[in-house]
This record gives sequence, structure tokens and C-alpha cells, in this order.
Amino acid sequence: MRSLTVCLLLSFSSLVAAQRPAPTPRPITWATLEERMKSDEAAGFSGAVLVVREGKVVLDQGYGLANREKNVRCTSSTVFGIGSTPIDFTKAGILLLAESGQISLDDPLAKFFADAPADKRAITIAQLMSGRSGLPDFHDVPSDRDKDHSWIDRDEAVRRILAQKLLFEPGKGEQHSHSAWGLLAALIEVVSGQSYPEFTRANLFEPAGMKDTGFFGEPIAAERLAIAYGPRTDGELNAPPYWGKTSWLVMGSGGQVSTTGDMLRWLQALRAGKILDAESTRRYFGPDDGGPLVGGDMYGFFILYTQGPKSLVILISNSAAPGKYGGLGEDLARLVNGR
Repeated sequence: MRSLTVCLLLSFSSLVAAQRPAPTPRPITWATLEERMKSDEAAGFSGAVLVVREGKVVLDQGYGLANREKNVRCTSSTVFGIGSTPIDFTKAGILLLAESGQISLDDPLAKFFADAPADKRAITIAQLMSGRSGLPDFHDVPSDRDKDHSWIDRDEAVRRILAQKLLFEPGKGEQHSHSAWGLLAALIEVVSGQSYPEFTRANLFEPAGMKDTGFFGEPIAAERLAIAYGPRTDGELNAPPYWGKTSWLVMGSGGQVSTTGDMLRWLQALRAGKILDAESTRRYFGPDDGGPLVGGDMYGFFILYTQGPKSLVILISNSAAPGKYGGLGEDLARLVNGR
């Protein structure tokens, strides 16, 4: 969520530079992969890592503790917060509605939100998806108890987003906006007649075989739950079941949980055409060069993943300050990309 510019192809130079100087770890090769992971675990890494090489899973393991207080270890089935990864699901949902003819990516906001003010009525769905809408990044206000977890409903989120001052004239600039993805999540509800959780479960997660991907406020078995150990805490336990149900402060661009296994199932289902048709799948992945996508939050969760198609890595941590595992993630991404 907001501690990182997330779900975008990023350069890791800024992440690595933000870390304190440390001894240079041994480079990762396929022969030294497990040794390097044990070394990083000994240095404090906790989370789960899944690595696929030429279509075969070669590493699928947890490291460190999911719950330090109860000495519960991370495993390959541990459930973590996944930062802004839900942007991927919102993107797929919009493309699914487009391929079924229910919307066009060139449709303006005014078609779906009659109260859109004059400066935003002509913003298109495509501009919302590409960072060209001019909308600011978030729509929390100072009176919110928490910037991510304070409850607001869809109508309040839409009202706030449409009332924001634009950063630039739509189409005349580019700036990542979580608020734009929140508006797209609201559009999914308006067009489909389903709630965003209902729509994504029925049309995305179930076809992909994803059984561990859900939303904040939903129960997770204690032995599978990752507690977040980051710079900010919230709730009885600093973990998604205790943060209240997903607020429309982040719906469509955050507020969800998953596992490394479910994230792999998501990517495999997309590649296999189980979610979108061939043209929509090409739009979804775009000009992917294999570089890593990253996400995280203020509470301690961090996710990094590449998208294959044949070799990829998925790393999720529950103890990451912003950029803390950039070096490890960079090395893993280079390994699977053969660089």
C-alpha cells in the first residue's frame, strides 16, 4: 500500500540504497539458492519464497517466524498481507468486463458516475488504468483513524475521489494513483451488480483455484497467520483479521491477503487462458520484461514477484520496513530472469 510505489515495474537501486551498509551476501546461483536463503533467514528474513525454474517449482519454503510471540514458523502455506497486489485483480476484472462487452476502455466516468464533476467527467477507464487520470494517489483525510484501515463505504470513497483536485489535466501527465484503482473497483460493482469481493471470488479466484486469497477482517487459522512486524501497528494483533473489513480507502488496490502458492496459481491461470481471452491476457501483461513488481505496507508486509512465463519468483515477508529486502528480491529476480 502506501509505503511503496507498488505493483509497478520498479528500479531496485533506490530500495537497495535505502538500506544500511551490510556485508555483501554471496551471489545467488541455482547451485547456491538454498544456501543464500538460509543466510538471509539467519540475518533476520521471515516470510515465504517460491521459485519456478523452466516450469518446475524448485523452491517453495517458509523462513523465520510468522508469529514471534508464539514461536510459529512461516511455511509455504502461511497467509500474508499482499500490499497493493489487488491492483492486478482489479485490472483483470476491468478487462473481463470489457471483453464481455459490458464496458469499453474508452468509456468516460460520466457514463457510470452521473455526479462526476466537470473536470473529471471525460476521464476514461483507460486513463484510470494507466496513471493518466490526474487523480492523486490516496483519498484518506486527516480525521481518519488509520490511513488504510479506517472504515469508509464505497459511496464515501467515490465522493472523496471525485472531489479531489486533479494533479494535471487527464491524459496530459502520468502519476500512479491508488484512488484511480479504487474508482475502478467501484465501477466493477456498478456494472456487475456484485460486490467487489463477490465479483473477484467468482470470476477470478475460483477459476484460478485460489483458496487462500481473501480480504481483511476475515478469519485465518492461527497456525497459518502471519503477524506483521513493521514500523506501524494496528489492532489487537498486527494482522489482517484484526484490522476490520477492507475499507474503501484501499478496496481495489489493497486490503487483501494471499499465499505464495495462490499467487503462483493466479499467474498460471492467466497464462493458461482460464481468466481472460488471448487479447485481454496480452493487455494484462503488457510489455513485461520479466522485471519484479513490488508492494508493501506500513505494517510490515512486503511482496515481490515476477510474472514468468516459465521462470519466476514470489517472495512475501511479514517483517519488512520499506526496501528492507530489496537486495534479496533483486538477486532472486535476476536469477529467474537469467541476468
